[in-house]
Amino acid sequence: MKVGDKVRFLNDVGGGVVLRIEGKMVIVGDEDGFEIPTPIANVVVVSDKGERRAEAQRIFPSPPARQAKPDPKNRVGDAHPAPTQEEPPEEAPAERDEQGESYELMLAFLPPANEKTDLYLLNDSPYRALYSVGMYERDGSVQPLAQGQMEGDSKLMIRTLSVSRLRDLQTFRVEALLYKNIAYKPQSLDAVDVELNPLKFFRQGAFVENEFFDEKALIIRIFSSKPAEAEKIRNVSAEKIKEAMLQKNDVQPAPQKPDSYPELEEVDLHAEMLVSDVHKFSATDLLALQMSRFTATLENALTSGRKGRIVFIHGIGSGKLKQELRQCLVKSYPLISFQDASFREYGYGATMVFL
Repeated sequence: MKVGDKVRFLNDVGGGVVLRIEGKMVIVGDEDGFEIPTPIANVVVVSDKGERRAEAQRIFPSPPARQAKPDPKNRVGDAHPAPTQEEPPEEAPAERDEQGESYELMLAFLPPANEKTDLYLLNDSPYRALYSVGMYERDGSVQPLAQGQMEGDSKLMIRTLSVSRLRDLQTFRVEALLYKNIAYKPQSLDAVDVELNPLKFFRQGAFVENEFFDEKALIIRIFSSKPAEAEKIRNVSAEKIKEAMLQKNDVQPAPQKPDSYPELEEVDLHAEMLVSDVHKFSATDLLALQMSRFTATLENALTSGRKGRIVFIHGIGSGKLKQELRQCLVKSYPLISFQDASFREYGYGATMVFL
């Protein structure tokens, strides 16, 4: 027994067409259009397949095709009603990149405001760039600041940084891959480590007029296709240094004598010794500048491995600089000893550091 079979009842008068079979029950549709459930054992097939289908179609015709729901926005009598299903919009073709092979990628800092500064990445080239910018931590790891893609001839803000974080010597890690959506000449760029000297950051005249911003900015070139500009990039990646060491000639140059350092060095941290016009800076900026000079001097001495003493002349004043200086020594350089410098020579206005 199948759906569509014409059957009759064994224990009753009448019959109909099998509509559904549900387990041991069969649903039979009679000539009046009613559905009658009955056990399968209570019916018997009485016609062939062709007759069964015709009879079922006559009694239970197929439902009409579902009409698309009319759009209420279409007015009656519109000659061209809106389609029931919207077609996806065509994607606009990607704009073709420009020709050219010269490139320059730069880091840029805007003048500090409210103890914060904005760091930008500038792409002055017809190339698109995949980039990664990070900052070295004291343990040698790199803290990521931003990574992604930028268009050619564009600028992108990387991060807003605290000025207090830039008082110490900071090293940025910059990596980039240049490409186009047309045939292009590939450029091989090695990762670069860029040192930001805090003295330069706070020095008057470091922020200059430029074509990228409406205000002055401190701009540091990272990658450049111009030989003259490339030579100005002082920092070379670790990969380049390793490559140069492997390619050294057999003839070794005569060793150079290490730079000689005086046993005692004096560093005057008075603001007038660091900037030409003290009145153009706030007390907070001057303190940041003085601490930058202090940490930069100390870091350079430690990096070079020099031994001896450094006298930092901070004066008496309000005592804020002396307090900041000594707190920095205790917190960041716990292995370095220090004391008041000679009272006869400096009074209470200097601290001596022992390397």
